[in-house]
Amino acid sequence: MDQSTFRLGFLVGMIGLIFLLLYRDRENVERAGIMFYRRTGKGLHLIDRIAKKSPRLWNIYAWGGILAGIISIPAMLYFVAEIIHKVISTGEPSSGAGLVYPSTGSTVSQSPGAIGVPAEYWFISIAVLMVVHELSHGIIARAQDFEINSVGVIVLGVIPGAFVEPKGSGLPGNEGDKGKPHGAWNEGDWISNIKVLAAGSWANYLTAGVFLVLAIGLTGALTHSTGVVYQAQEEYPAATAGMTNGTLTGIDNYTVRSLEDVQRATEDLDPGESVVLRTSEGNFSVTATEREGYEGGYIGIQFVQLDTEYNESVEGFSGFLGWFLGLFRVIAFLNLGIGLFNMLPAKPLDGGHILEAVVERFLGEDAGSYVNAWSGIALLSLLVVLGYSIAVSL
Repeated sequence: MDQSTFRLGFLVGMIGLIFLLLYRDRENVERAGIMFYRRTGKGLHLIDRIAKKSPRLWNIYAWGGILAGIISIPAMLYFVAEIIHKVISTGEPSSGAGLVYPSTGSTVSQSPGAIGVPAEYWFISIAVLMVVHELSHGIIARAQDFEINSVGVIVLGVIPGAFVEPKGSGLPGNEGDKGKPHGAWNEGDWISNIKVLAAGSWANYLTAGVFLVLAIGLTGALTHSTGVVYQAQEEYPAATAGMTNGTLTGIDNYTVRSLEDVQRATEDLDPGESVVLRTSEGNFSVTATEREGYEGGYIGIQFVQLDTEYNESVEGFSGFLGWFLGLFRVIAFLNLGIGLFNMLPAKPLDGGHILEAVVERFLGEDAGSYVNAWSGIALLSLLVVLGYSIAVSL
């Protein structure tokens, strides 16, 4: 069985498992349209114990979340504005942002408006993302003396999720105090409200940092560089000599294992001088040329990344280790990306609730409603752009 078939079976199996669990627990599952909720009180005592163990630590943590939100919200607003402006002005599909979906491929793939992640990576990463996000909301809520009714899981169609339900939320089956602003995290003052709202994405950022450090550290400890991956630039000497893309392993008498090696080998290269490049494509004699704004001879190579292989001591476990390193990178990528998206200042995202709370605090409820409406238009515009990008790339 090839990997694509395995992942397709895994994906179908996971979707089937989700529906089977919903069916078996149907007496405790509530439904609103295509949303299915399962509440539980399990875990509330654990959240409470963690929150009350070190109130000062959690207060510092919560202020870190506010600082991250102050940076993230305008950054995301600018990012979205750039995407929308580019699509409108050029008509080209969006790149750099997209809907993340489980795929049957073995690597992360990107197309306009969509990002495919290996199916098993997707489910594991989403589970990690949900747990740290909602746990962070819950801990800071209790540290700020907010009441929590329940925790639980939610399924939107076939997409799994999780929630921490505050007192007075508008989730199905909890009709009390419906319509309260800011996701019902409004029992305390506005600062406490924002601390709780910002805590979810803040936890995702920290989780991304932890898994990125793990991926980088383990890669450095378990592998060594064998060269530098390159792409030859069109109409420059390397491409003219016949190079396209591959791994650069040497320049004249220099062995290349890093970008520093490349710099040392070419620092005295002048226009008109020739060098022999040893690559995975073969050996090429390349004559350097001049380029405006570039000091010295230019050979026309764009370096992408280091090419690595596993150390001899762990080479027998390369497949296993490669899978885990890939998983760590995807967990970091999704926690950072979805955490940032959640800070987009548009309801129902946490960033939208934060913006509404701040505007209402300083400008009044009418201004909050006005800003909320326009932020909703921004979110809708982004979704339209992503949908357009997916459609034109099909």
